[in-house]
Amino acid sequence: MVKVKEIAAAVGVSPSVVSAVLNGSRHVRMSEATRAQVLAKIEELGYTANFAARSLRTSRSGVLAVVAPKLSNPVFAPMFDGIHDAAEESGYVIMLAEATRLVDGSRMLERILGHGQVDGTILRPSSGIDSAGVRSVFRGQAPIVVLDEVPDLAQPWLAIDDVAAGRVATEHLLERGHTRIGYLGGWFHAHATFQPLEGFRHNNLRRLDGYQAALSAAGIEPRTDYVIETDYTAHAGREAVKQLTALRDRPTAIVVNNATTSIGLVGGAIAAGLRVPDDLAVIAIHDIDMLSEVSPAISAVRMPMYELGYTGTKLAAKAIDGETFESYVIKDPPPHILHRETT
Repeated sequence: MVKVKEIAAAVGVSPSVVSAVLNGSRHVRMSEATRAQVLAKIEELGYTANFAARSLRTSRSGVLAVVAPKLSNPVFAPMFDGIHDAAEESGYVIMLAEATRLVDGSRMLERILGHGQVDGTILRPSSGIDSAGVRSVFRGQAPIVVLDEVPDLAQPWLAIDDVAAGRVATEHLLERGHTRIGYLGGWFHAHATFQPLEGFRHNNLRRLDGYQAALSAAGIEPRTDYVIETDYTAHAGREAVKQLTALRDRPTAIVVNNATTSIGLVGGAIAAGLRVPDDLAVIAIHDIDMLSEVSPAISAVRMPMYELGYTGTKLAAKAIDGETFESYVIKDPPPHILHRETT
């Protein structure tokens, strides 16, 4: 097995430089040319890190726990890509857990955290965050980074700009001459099955804030009957068409708070005899591959989900090393309009 000392000797640098490159650390000063030489030699010699030896030496497992609401949600795919890329660069492996499977008495995550099998946790919250399994994260000793805006939480967090997403989606419809604009998708009030984490205001409410702010800025009074609560399924989008068409002055355009529901809404509108976008324009917050493949292709707001996962993981690695950081909302890149056939 190739050792760090052998790589260092081959490149003509100290072992600490090689270790810094392997761990993605920027604390050891070196030129980018040296970093590139070390990476090339690592590849050439086929070096594989001995994680077992490292864990014994550092009392760390080399594992990060990632907890997300629903792993199969395609919206999270770029976030997971960012998490995996950053974890690999930082010398960690990922253990995925689905938050919806940690409710109703599940103790799996609590057991893992309690036995020190992970060095840190990355949590993407959901409406049902108040479960014994998910809350065990906050009782653990390992550092945690929350990938959503939780201002009242003592834990550090990183978030995308959901308020801006709701605003730019609405502005896109306003620019196309619409004044009767609705908002669809997500729950706005507490449900019996959910008790949100203290200080956690779900991203759907922040998108709604952006939607209402854009209307108000345009001199349009937001209408409560234009705001429809649903779950996050395509079926909910199809069902929402019945509510929309029952309105006396129905909206001519809709901001949908998620990609999946927008697919059902467009399909339901067409089935009901509405022309899209002539009778009903639709734009979704978040983009997934399917939105560009369906007919008509659905306009969307692309959010920096890759950056959320990548930067969040890098911050988690820093927290494990004892560093601190200020919680913040990612502003660059900003939410970006993908103008397709439904607008």
